[in-house]
Amino acid sequence: MAITAMTPAQSDIRPPERPEPPATAQDPIAPTTETDQDFAACRLALSLLGASFRELDPVSDPDDPECGIARPLQITEILPGLQLDGAPVLRCDTARSLALWAHHALRPSAAALPGAPRLTGLRVGPGYSCRARVGTGATRPRISQHALGNAVDITGFTFDGREPIAVQPRQDSGNLDEAFQRSARATACLFFSTVLGPGSNDAHDDHLHLDVMPRTGGWRLCQ
Repeated sequence: MAITAMTPAQSDIRPPERPEPPATAQDPIAPTTETDQDFAACRLALSLLGASFRELDPVSDPDDPECGIARPLQITEILPGLQLDGAPVLRCDTARSLALWAHHALRPSAAALPGAPRLTGLRVGPGYSCRARVGTGATRPRISQHALGNAVDITGFTFDGREPIAVQPRQDSGNLDEAFQRSARATACLFFSTVLGPGSNDAHDDHLHLDVMPRTGGWRLCQ
């Protein structure tokens, strides 16, 4: 059943690629299971933010026991009137970070564009996907955070009153589309533990990869 609630109210020269940090004891290697209390609190936060979602049965992959989400959610709107193209399947923690980012950063940034267009949609790539990491250059890459429901890819932004903004390499031209993309990318680091986008590596030239992978000491990877 869907649950909805009203809100209370780089340049041509790329930086050198940095290697992915080594795995730590806190790196998840199996589907993450929230406590009943944590899951209930997360669902409540999503409802208060106005997200529309439904709970699904656990998802897994018989060919890879590391993949899966114990308590998946399928998200159709992350805020009232802000749709997620493709209705991705995510862990609740991932969806909550996405909602907070959209509420506190994306919509205010959109309001600063000429004409203050309303942000109405996020073009979304994969949510849950049982696969290895891409773009790391590793011979045997570790499992992707997508395989745990911890990640979502954003390929663009749609508005009421102006053309969409696609995530793509930018040229430091001072263009307002570029300014919005830079704002979105920078503020995402406040809500996600990993942010990768154009310039980080070739695999992320057309989207922002956002995930909530836990790391030792709260360290974040923002490229």
